[in-house]
Amino acid sequence: MRNIILDTDIGTDVDDALALALAIKSKKEINLQAVTTVHGDVELRSKIALKLLRLAGLEDVPVASGIKRPLL
Repeated sequence: MRNIILDTDIGTDVDDALALALAIKSKKEINLQAVTTVHGDVELRSKIALKLLRLAGLEDVPVASGIKRPLL
């Protein structure tokens, strides 16, 4: 089993929501340690990730918002 942190810009397209759903359902293969959100409205993106985690019963997985703009 691998420990992962999913770094995502969830909310722009369906791809990151699907990736999170697959990570949630792959409990035998991976251990989801945390989710981070990047790019733009990171607070909204974090809320989306938290909602999906809550629906899956994974309230213990932390979600962290990144910075809104690139460093450079």
